[in-house]
Amino acid sequence: MSKTKLKENSSLLLYKDCDVLKRDFFSLKTTRDVATLLEVSFDRLIYHLYKTPENQRYIEFLIPKKSGNPRKISAPSTALKIIQRKLSQVLYSVYEPKATVHGFLPCRSIVTNAQQHLRKRFVLNIDLKDFFKSIHFGRVRGIFIAPPYNRSSEVATILAKICCHSGSLPQGAPTSPVISNMICAKIDSQLRLLAKECKCNYTRYADDITFSTTLSNFPKEIAYTDTQEEEGKILLGKRLISIIQDNGFEINTNKIRLQHKSQHQEVTGLTVNQFPNVKRKYVRQISSMLNIWQKYGFDLAEKKFREKQCKELGISEEEVSPFLEVIRGKINFLGMVRGKDNKIYRTYKSWFYTLLKNLNT
Repeated sequence: MSKTKLKENSSLLLYKDCDVLKRDFFSLKTTRDVATLLEVSFDRLIYHLYKTPENQRYIEFLIPKKSGNPRKISAPSTALKIIQRKLSQVLYSVYEPKATVHGFLPCRSIVTNAQQHLRKRFVLNIDLKDFFKSIHFGRVRGIFIAPPYNRSSEVATILAKICCHSGSLPQGAPTSPVISNMICAKIDSQLRLLAKECKCNYTRYADDITFSTTLSNFPKEIAYTDTQEEEGKILLGKRLISIIQDNGFEINTNKIRLQHKSQHQEVTGLTVNQFPNVKRKYVRQISSMLNIWQKYGFDLAEKKFREKQCKELGISEEEVSPFLEVIRGKINFLGMVRGKDNKIYRTYKSWFYTLLKNLNT
């Protein structure tokens, strides 16, 4: 093995300080500079981006969403994934997130997002349609050329080439989350200003946009109820629609919800009427899984779980996540949302580890 190849394979990450990565990014002038920053030879970078056949760069597959519709995942090949992971480190070093952004960021989550909308009179939820797919190659290239990044056309082109697949951001690439946030910097500023003028709170978690307020009436500039419709259809204000469309996004009209405090208010899957909370159904699912495990034993509990997942999601047994990891993840998520001192969380955690201990003895 050559020294060059050995060096390329010696590290899967960039072991540099964020300030150093930021400095190096703003020093990029050529494609060779990009290769040096990502610790890959220029020839190897060009090979993975231009010479490797398109169908060998990514593995594409579908996973079911809660709605039942499939979500297309494009997972990069190992070599390309390493390059993207390194670039992601660099981009996180230069991207300066706004306080309103809660998706794809360290120390922020669906919980911190939901906390911004607790105990409000009104909560409005909007979903951006085909979020990653709508961020095409030209937009990615353009974001690197424009302020505040101001990179050359050559550098912007190679960075966009690393990040895009089939002309847009692939859902499944390590670079897509941070790139989407960088692209949304402008819309975040504009929607935050709109919210401030209307005395509302605004947050964005990936493609989920939320406004909330304690005002007695929800601002019509943002959304209002069409009284001519029998079911009271929610319509969005012209300025809000204009901001979203001018930034190259489309609203999913099937996912617009304006919720009053007398109703169940939800933000990124969490209840926000009083405090961030999971749905009762979620807690019952954990209890049911633990009960079946205790009553029938692990093997039968796992079998029942697999059968149920296959039936509800329309997937094969090979695609079902391991029963043990699913229930462990559900309990950990409950603790993240309700807090580690929550009684129900502590009860389920203790119950889980008791059953696990018995399984291993």
